Amino acid sequence: MTVAALRNSEGMRSYGAEHRRRNNGDGSTDMGICQSVCSTQSRSRGRTLTSVLAATFVVTSARGLAQTPDSTPRGSASSADQVIVTGDHNTDATEISQATLELVHVPGSLGDPLSAVFSLPGVVSAGGDNGVPAVRGSGPTDNLYRVDSLPVPYIFHSYDIGGSVFNDNILKSFSLYASGYGPAYANVTGGVFDIALRDPKNQPFTATLDLSFLRSGIFLESAITEHSAAYFSARKSNLALFNQKGSSSGDVVIERPPRDNDYQFRYVWNVADNQQITLGATGATDSLGLNVEQGAQVAAEYPWLTGDTRSDTRYNNQTLAWDFTESSGPRLRVAVGHSTYHSDGSFGAGYFYNESLTRDSGVIQYDSALNPSHTIHLTAEVVRNQHGARYDEPLYVCNEFTPDCRDTLRGYVVADQSLTETGSTLALSDTWRLGPAFTIDVGGQFHKNSYTGEHFVNPRTALTWAVAEHSTVTLKAGTYNRFPNLNTILPEVGNPHLRSSRADHFSAGFRQGLENGWSWNVDGYYKKFRDLPLALSASQPDASLLYNNNVSGRAYGLDLMLDKKPTGLWYGWIAASIGKSTRTDEQTGAVSNYYLDTPFILNAVANYQWRPWISVGARVNVRSGTADTPIIGVEENTDFPGHVAPVFGTPYSTRLPMSERLDARIQWTFRTRFPSSLTLDVINVLNRHNVDYQQLDYSTSKVGESPILKKYGGFGLLPILSYRVTF
Repeated sequence: MTVAALRNSEGMRSYGAEHRRRNNGDGSTDMGICQSVCSTQSRSRGRTLTSVLAATFVVTSARGLAQTPDSTPRGSASSADQVIVTGDHNTDATEISQATLELVHVPGSLGDPLSAVFSLPGVVSAGGDNGVPAVRGSGPTDNLYRVDSLPVPYIFHSYDIGGSVFNDNILKSFSLYASGYGPAYANVTGGVFDIALRDPKNQPFTATLDLSFLRSGIFLESAITEHSAAYFSARKSNLALFNQKGSSSGDVVIERPPRDNDYQFRYVWNVADNQQITLGATGATDSLGLNVEQGAQVAAEYPWLTGDTRSDTRYNNQTLAWDFTESSGPRLRVAVGHSTYHSDGSFGAGYFYNESLTRDSGVIQYDSALNPSHTIHLTAEVVRNQHGARYDEPLYVCNEFTPDCRDTLRGYVVADQSLTETGSTLALSDTWRLGPAFTIDVGGQFHKNSYTGEHFVNPRTALTWAVAEHSTVTLKAGTYNRFPNLNTILPEVGNPHLRSSRADHFSAGFRQGLENGWSWNVDGYYKKFRDLPLALSASQPDASLLYNNNVSGRAYGLDLMLDKKPTGLWYGWIAASIGKSTRTDEQTGAVSNYYLDTPFILNAVANYQWRPWISVGARVNVRSGTADTPIIGVEENTDFPGHVAPVFGTPYSTRLPMSERLDARIQWTFRTRFPSSLTLDVINVLNRHNVDYQQLDYSTSKVGESPILKKYGGFGLLPILSYRVTF
C-alpha cells in the first residue's frame, strides 16, 4: 500500500481529522465523514489523499458542517434474494416507486435515497455521519453497486453532505440485498445495491430547478418523437461559495475550494410495444486543494504531507440497452457499458499519484416461465477492467491488525504500471413452485477471473414457505467471491499472486403482514469469510510478499423491522439490529473485532402529512460507539526524528461512547402555475456531540508521559434549506 492511500485493505484507523467519502472507481466508496484516513478500504491505490483533503476540509470549513476537534421485504423481488427494501416494480417505468419515494423523504438524507440506506436494518456507516454503507458485518468495498444491470464506477461525491451522483428525479427503484442473494450477482461478498433509473416521460418540455445550500441543479425532460423521450440532469456543488480560497483553520489553508458536479442523460425509444432501446450517460467530478502547514495535526503525524495537497477525481459512463418484454412471456435484456475513471493527486515535496480505470461491460438477462411450476433465470456477464497507476510516494503495508500504519513504512516507491483483468459470469436459477405454500429457488454461478486465473462455482438456494396467510418463512444459503482490492494485488505495492476473498452466507427470516399497512419481519444471518488479505510485517520471513491470504472472519446477527406503509396520513418504520463481526489472523490465531463491528443499531423514521401542503418527519438513530484501539503511551517517531507517535493497545478492543442523533424535515408544497416545494432539513437537531474518532494530540503529547487525546465528532446542528420549482 502506498502513502497516497495510507490505508489498509480492511480498514485501518490511524490518520486523524475528518474526511469525506472516497470513490474506488468500481462503484464502491470508502469512508464518509470520518476521523481516520487509514480506516478506509480501497480496491485501488492512491485515494486516501482524497480522504486527507476531505478530512481537513471538513475541519477547516464552516463550523456548521462538522464539529471541530474537542480535546422490507417490500416489492416483488425473487424469493432467492434477501431484500431489505426495494421498489415495487410497477408497470409505469416512468415513475419512481413508492418504496423509493419513501427513502427520498427520509429526514436527514437531504432527498438522497442512497444516503437514506443507513436507516435500514443491518447497515452501518463506514466513517461516522453519512459515511458509505457496510452491510451485515462485511466491509464497504465488499459491496456491489449496479445501475440498470451494469456495475458503476462512481457512487458518491467526495466532499459534500449526503451526496450521491444521482438526481432523485431520475430514480425508479432502489433495492438493497443484504445477504443470501441469488446467482445473478457476481464479484461481491457484502451487500448488493441495485439501482434502476426511470424512463423519461413522453410529455411536453418541462424544466425543474433545484437550489440549496449544498448544490444547484437543473433537470430537463421532454418527448422527442411520438415513441421516444429523453431527460437530462446537471448539478453543481455550492460549497465553494462558503469555503473561500485562503480560509484556514488548524494550520490548514484552503487553496482550491471544494468543487463537484454531476450529470445524467437518458434517451428511450419504444421501437415496438414489446421492445425498447435505451441510451444513457452519467458522469461526475470532485476536486479540492489544501496547504498543510508545518504545525498541522496531520503533518505532525505524517510530515511528508506538509505543503500543497491536491486531489481531482472524475468519471464518465455510457450505456446502451435493448429490452424485449412480453406481458405473459419471456423477458430479455441486453446491455453494454463503457466507463472511464481518473483520480489524480499531489502532496508534500513532489509526491504524486495518477490512477485510471477503463471498464467495458456487457450483460444478458433472460427470464422465462417454462410452465406454471418453473421459471428460469439466466444471466451472462463480462466485465473488463484496465487499471493504470503512476506514483511516486512512500509505501505503507498495513491492515486492520495494525492499528498504526506509521509502523509499516517500507521506503518509497516510484512506478508506472498497468493491470488488466476480466471477470466472466454465467448464472442460472430456477424458481420452482412446489405448491401454494412452498417455493424453492435453486441455482448456481460460474465465475472466472483472467488475472488471478481462478474460477468459482457458487451454489445458491432459497426456500420460501407460506406458513399461513400473510406469514412467510425464508431460508437462504450461498457461496460468494470477490477480486482482491487493487492496492493489495498490484505489483510493487502488493502481491500479484493474491487470491480472491471468499464468503459463505446463511440466513433465516420470518415476515408477517398485518392490517392497515403494518408488517414486521425478523432475519437472522451468519457469514463466514476466508482468504482475506493480511499485511505482512517487515520482520516476517515472507515479508517481501507484502500481503497473503491468511485472514478469516465471521459475522452474525439479527435484524428486526416494523414497517408502516403510507395507507393514511403517515408512514414509517422502526429498524433494530444486533450483531457481531470479527477477523482472525490465521498465522498467529489472534482474533479482533472488525473495525466496523457495531453490536447495536436502532433507527426510527416517521413522516406525517400534517396539512395537504405540509409534511413533517423525523429520524432517530442510536448506535453503539465505534470500535476503537486504545492509545496507551507516547513514543518517538522512528521514521521522522523529532516527532512523537502513539503506542497502541489491542486493536479495536475498546469502544467510543454510544452515538445518538435526531434529524427533522418539513416540506411545503405549493400547487401554483409552476409547482414548487420548499424543504428544511435539520441534521442533528439536539446538537449531540457524538464522538466518531479520537487520536493523539501531537502538539501537546510528550514521550514518556500519558497521552493527550483529541476527539472528533460528526455533524453539529446543521439546517439546510432547499427549493425546487418546475416550469
